[in-house]
Amino acid sequence: MFDSILKAVTALAIQEGLLVEEDGVLLSQNTINLVNEIEEMNRQHLIDKALANNDRALFMRLTS
Repeated sequence: MFDSILKAVTALAIQEGLLVEEDGVLLSQNTINLVNEIEEMNRQHLIDKALANNDRALFMRLTS
């Protein structure tokens, strides 16, 4: 009985957008937002590094 309630609550949370299922793992929207923010910070760092090293090819890959 507990399993069926848990599945129903989980399905509702996914349907309402409170949780996202990725490859069988449940993630909160806050976790996804944090990961996206970290990825963007890393991308900006690589762009800065490419500019500092005059690496035009890397810069073009990151900005296109």
